[in-house]
Amino acid sequence: MNPLSPEEMERFQKLSNEFEPDVQGPLVSTKQSSHAIAVEYANADPTLATKTGTLAVTHPMTRIMKGDGNCGWRAVAFGYFEMLFALRDPSRVQRELARIKSLNTLMDQVGQEEHLYEIFVDATEDIFAQISAAIQNGTPDESFLVDAFNEEYSSNSVITHFRLLTSAWMKLNPHRYQAFLPLPLDQYCATQVETVRTEIDEVGLQALVDCVIEGAGLGVEILYLDRSEGEAVTPHQLSPNRPNIATIRLLYRPGHYDLLYRAEPTVNMAPVVNYQYAMTSNYSPWEQGALSFDVNPHLMSIPNLMADPSYGMAPSPIMSPVSPTPAQQSTSPFRVSSPQDMFHSPVPSHAPVPSTIPISSPPPPMTSLPSRSSDGPQIRLNPLVMKPNLSRSLPITTPFKK
Repeated sequence: MNPLSPEEMERFQKLSNEFEPDVQGPLVSTKQSSHAIAVEYANADPTLATKTGTLAVTHPMTRIMKGDGNCGWRAVAFGYFEMLFALRDPSRVQRELARIKSLNTLMDQVGQEEHLYEIFVDATEDIFAQISAAIQNGTPDESFLVDAFNEEYSSNSVITHFRLLTSAWMKLNPHRYQAFLPLPLDQYCATQVETVRTEIDEVGLQALVDCVIEGAGLGVEILYLDRSEGEAVTPHQLSPNRPNIATIRLLYRPGHYDLLYRAEPTVNMAPVVNYQYAMTSNYSPWEQGALSFDVNPHLMSIPNLMADPSYGMAPSPIMSPVSPTPAQQSTSPFRVSSPQDMFHSPVPSHAPVPSTIPISSPPPPMTSLPSRSSDGPQIRLNPLVMKPNLSRSLPITTPFKK
């Protein structure tokens, strides 16, 4: 094979430099299921297949960026404006617009001419205006923003603006970035940051976050899809020491960035169960005179007691204690105690035990009851707080029967 002449070599080099892959699809896609990424890697390396399968669960939605060399810049720029719209705070949008415009001084300090960069700043300001109008008009979704970033002039102008800001920021803060670069910082900015269709790398991405994103109170997290150990993608927070109101999440595959959206947390609202539901309210009336305090409807809230049909009626005469019949004793699992068994006073062991225990005479029956309050449930007392002249006790209700 004959060697190529210098002229032919130069021609092929020029064709290589100007080659642009025919990448299909929009510059910014609508949200779609991350399951498509899992399907794409289903037959790939087992580690990648496992991680993309997990990704479809933890981050179920994604937004694909066109792989034209600007995907990383475009993903961050779109995520930045999307978060501002999602927060629905008009005052925050105006503050961000003022802050971004103030960054023009960075470009002035490094010698960039205003008449050259102002058209890119105007495109960014137009995006801010669209967001403000959408919030004011109650626009339900970010489709207007997707349309704006799919308009090539608008999208590339915003990206160029962010490139110029990042370059100026790095030149004004060389101590932060120079140690991580394989070439002088000025040369790096000219060839890797300011040049159109050159993909962003880790150092440039960190500088973009430092200059543009972090000041907005937003965070950026990169999830690396690689062959490292584990069943999930490897996350890396670019601003771990600052609290963030929201986070832009990027999925990085070698040479390409997309946007990811984490699964929204679900709130499990457990129903409140009232274990006293359907309890009987057929209670025998207690002796009002045996209470040592006034019946106050605000003392306690007990469900279902308001339906007591006997409340507000004159008390029935006090009946003498009735002993259970043998039949009742054989069928009921509960022992019915007489008032003497329940309320007799302790007797010293050295004292003679009387044959009978005196019972105080019952108080006179009440002729009227306190007016029933309609603003709260009433209180019922069990036999342990009754005087010994009473024989009735609260019935055993269904939830507690054997």
